[in-house]
Amino acid sequence: MTQTGRQRFLRVSDWHYFLNNLQRQENQEVNLYYLRQQCYKDIEKLRERPLIVYSVQFPPPPSPIGVPISIDLEDVDGFTDLTESLEDGNQVDVLIHSPGGSPEATERVVALLRERFEYITFLVPHSAYSAATMMALSGNEIIMHPSASLGPIDPQINGTPARVLRRGFDKAREALKNEGPESLPAYIPLIEKYSLELLEICEDYERLSKELVTLWLTEYMFSGEQVGETINTAVEFFASYDEHKTHSRSLTFSRVKHLGLNISVADGELRALLREAHILLNGFFSVTPFVKVYENSHGLSWGRQFQIITQQQPQTIAKQ
Repeated sequence: MTQTGRQRFLRVSDWHYFLNNLQRQENQEVNLYYLRQQCYKDIEKLRERPLIVYSVQFPPPPSPIGVPISIDLEDVDGFTDLTESLEDGNQVDVLIHSPGGSPEATERVVALLRERFEYITFLVPHSAYSAATMMALSGNEIIMHPSASLGPIDPQINGTPARVLRRGFDKAREALKNEGPESLPAYIPLIEKYSLELLEICEDYERLSKELVTLWLTEYMFSGEQVGETINTAVEFFASYDEHKTHSRSLTFSRVKHLGLNISVADGELRALLREAHILLNGFFSVTPFVKVYENSHGLSWGRQFQIITQQQPQTIAKQ
């Protein structure tokens, strides 16, 4: 099913050999998008439906300031371009690699996709965490590479899990109740650092994550089915910080297959193509300033760049 005659990138070492060969060939230019485009076309031939790609450089490059790889409102423009670039049809595959981001922006993207497509399959070649997991759970099905992972959907507030903040306030409240005012000094640093309004924000974000995923599973993956208990169990599993202990816990297929969701593992040629797509995307990020791309096989390819500018320190020469 795949195109013959094109170079394949089935291992990370294939990409490094490719770069080494380029360095040895002077004045050699290569269209890196063309390499990815051929891989996308092979996925479309195999799956018999269009493919759109949303991928970021994750993990991000080291930087003293945040690298713009999160799901945000600017992604609405990217997904608008992607959906409008495709011909009429009610099915689409969405290849996603993302650490997550804003639940509100994710809701906008899901609404945009659902306005255009009736059946959506999310392809996860490596990682779809947090709000990216929420987005994937809005699909009719999810297909993961065997090494890929989803993640917990419990929200974070400025990088701190909302459940951790709530637990701190709960401990302070319980201590004041049981031990009296003399226990207050131990919790003053927490109260000074975080406002009490933050407690309400944490609770609201936790409810929002659960409500969105519950709604999407009900309307799409399990449309018309009476599986409320299955949905509730799945939502509680993905949203439970107490169970996963960390927001970035890897939820591989072996950890989610018991939930009864429409999630499967890619095999055969699709497995190889998902791995190849990730290698090519990750390789592209490693040699360019791009940190986020929106792409398909029909010539649409744009994204966001981020470049760390370092200021060279003046050198001094000691007097002889």
